[in-house]
Formats: sequence, structure tokens, C-alpha cells
Amino acid sequence: MPKVSVIIPVYNVEKYLRECLDSVINQTLSDIEIIIIDDGGKDNCPQIIDEYAQKDERIIAIHKPNGGYGQTCNVGLERATGEYIAIVEPDDYIDSKMYEDLYNLAIKFNSDIVKSCFYDNLQAKEEQRILKTKWADDKIPQDRSFTVNECGLFLQYHPSIWSCIYKREFLEKHHIRFVEAPGAGWTDNPFQVQTMCLAERINYTPNAYYYWRRLNKDASDDLKDYTLPFKRSDEIHKWLEANNIKGDEIYSNLYTREMAYISIVLGKRHFKEIDDALVLVNGLLNKIDKNLLRTTKNVRPAAKKINELIFSSPMKYRRKIISKKIKQNLISIRWNKREKRVILFGKTVLKGKANE
Repeated sequence: MPKVSVIIPVYNVEKYLRECLDSVINQTLSDIEIIIIDDGGKDNCPQIIDEYAQKDERIIAIHKPNGGYGQTCNVGLERATGEYIAIVEPDDYIDSKMYEDLYNLAIKFNSDIVKSCFYDNLQAKEEQRILKTKWADDKIPQDRSFTVNECGLFLQYHPSIWSCIYKREFLEKHHIRFVEAPGAGWTDNPFQVQTMCLAERINYTPNAYYYWRRLNKDASDDLKDYTLPFKRSDEIHKWLEANNIKGDEIYSNLYTREMAYISIVLGKRHFKEIDDALVLVNGLLNKIDKNLLRTTKNVRPAAKKINELIFSSPMKYRRKIISKKIKQNLISIRWNKREKRVILFGKTVLKGKANE
């Protein structure tokens, strides 16, 4: 049995694929299985995959019709035989010691999940940089296993499912698979929530190994279908209810990320479906316990301000707030120790004491 099965779902990324594959085959942990799935690509990726498969017997090449990111990852999960499972996206690359270090940590603690920090590799036209992601390392246990009910911060952050390794036995026990939807479909979100909520032993290292490539600085610009965050959120809440998942630590952090979903959607630069979006925004807001979101210590101050703005503003202003944010971004928020004030169209629409 290989120590780690590495799943690489590939679709039309020939520009970056060789760099990705080289970083995986050159891991210092050599006892790995590399499953590369061509999701019906129309560029030279199928040929590149076959070329690498001929050179390295650890590589399993699979070619199939296009089915989307989630379905492609599921094909890899069904084929994997390793003790642990990892996912690498084909336009990213990893440090040579990633799987050796994560696997050793997993064996030490018998972990269901081992998660590491990662690098944000921004390659936008207006800015290029590589920065280590800043997480609240002082709040995340690093010398012992924990559950998401003890530390739910990962549910607040980017899913980054590829900066982890997962025990295959754990995934099989709970029948965890990806949502299958066209394209990328934000299907990493339900997978992350399910794995984190069901894991009994999570371990974390602040060391960064994974280089996550971003070609656009603004997340809203990458969102072609604004309904996706709301669809995935609805699936997550249904799953949480069906599996009787409880705990303020889980929900407070999840709510914070869902507020970010709303910000991403409303931040789209070319957005005409304001009324349709309002229906989805209100549907998501109805799932959120606003009192829990207000009082939790984990919520960032900026998120609390957005929360107060959305929940406290009368409904008749909500459409104006969204419309103005999209068109001109003319919203003034004053927030200090003594007062809170929201000014819209030059008119104060929300005012009160800061502790109200």
C-alpha cells in the first residue's frame, strides 16, 4: 500500500502542468501513488499526462469525458489505494518535502487530517507576489490533535483542501465524496466542511508547502456564476442538519465565511441580476444566527461591521445598499468605540451606540 495517493484533476492547464507534475514526482517521500485524471481536456494536457506516465511507474493516467472538478476528484478517490490521500490542482505546485513531513505528522498522531499552511502565489497583471498565508497560528493547536469543535477557524478560511492529507480509511468510513457539478462549481466547500466536522483527530503545522496560484487579485472576478456560493451553502446546511452537527465553534466560523460569500457576490463588477441576488442573499441570511455571529470572538471586526450593516438595516435599504455597492461603492461606514453609523446616498440610514 502506498503511503500517500496524490490525486491531480486536470483540465486545460498545459501552461502549468509540467511544473505541477515535476513537483509531485520529485517528492522526498517516494512511496506515493500519483493518479492524474484528464477531465476531457482540449489542449495538450492528455499528451503531457501520457508522457509522464511512461516515465514514472507510480503514475496512473486516466482519461475520461468532461465531468467537472468534483466528479474528477471522485474518480481519483475511487481509484486511490494509499494510506492517506492528497489533492493537487494542476496549475499549482508543491515543496519537495510536503508529503514526507505531513505523513510523518499523521503517523505520529494517527491523524484523520493533517493540514498545513500554504503560499498565496498571486500572478495577476497588476501585481505578482508569493506570500505565506497568515492564519491565527497562536489559536490553532500545533502539538496535539484536535477537533473542529475545539478550533473551527479552518471553516472561516479558504477551504484549501489541497494543503491537507486525509486518511483514506476515514473518508471511506464516512462515505465522503465531492459534490458533482459542472466546472469547478465551488465543490471544495462541502468537502472541506464534511471532512473537518467528522474528523476526530486533526493536526496542523504552520509550515507552508503548497503554492496556490491565483491569476486574479479580486475573487469576485473569478466568479462566473454568482449562484454557486449559495447553492453550496444550502447543501452544507442541509448536510449539517441531516448529520446532527452542532457547536457554536463550528457555526460561528462557518457564518463568517458565508458573510464573505455575500461580499464576493456583491463585489462583482458587472452585476445586473440584483433582484435575483437579493433572493439568494436573504435565503442565506435566514440560515445565519445573527446573535451568534455578533458575539463570537473569532469573527473579524470587518465581518462584524458587514453583519451589522446587513442585519440592522431596514429591508427597504438593502437593495439600495447592494445596488450602490455594485455601481459606485458609495457607502460610508463609521465605527468607533462610541458610535456606529452607516451613510447611504449622503443620508444616515443606521445610527446607534457601538455596543447596541
